[in-house]
Amino acid sequence: MFQEVFSHIHPIMVHFPIALIIIATIYDLFCIIKNRRLSPKQGFWLWAFAFISAWIAVGTGPEHDARGNTNIFENHQNLADITTVLAFLVTAFRGFFIFKKKEFLKATLVIYFLLSLITSAAILSVGYYGGKMVYDQGVGVKMHGKYVNPPKPGKFGHDD
Repeated sequence: MFQEVFSHIHPIMVHFPIALIIIATIYDLFCIIKNRRLSPKQGFWLWAFAFISAWIAVGTGPEHDARGNTNIFENHQNLADITTVLAFLVTAFRGFFIFKKKEFLKATLVIYFLLSLITSAAILSVGYYGGKMVYDQGVGVKMHGKYVNPPKPGKFGHDD
């Protein structure tokens, strides 16, 4: 059972950064609209867990499943890396303000919220390409124990 779960850890993990980043952005927007300000402490842990889950999702990506049978894997992988860095920057930005015991000023709040919106757009793009690989191209999908779209040998479609 554990081997089965661990062999599917990436599809399980990818849902966490998607949900956490979107929820954190909506939470921030709600706080900004309601209070006309945002304390760096409010929602910090949402962003911290979003970053950690994005990092884990990137680390568990089964690159070998996509070998030679999709033309969008690199888009997915590059966007996932960028999203993880963006989630780190949002978390670090907040952490810096918490450490300095400062509130977001109007200019820093605008910059912060734009960064969080860009992070949300990036995670949705990662999910789009990941879903396209699975649902349109059958990457990593098995039926009766056999891959629907089996990986090609080697990195570029030949043995390494």
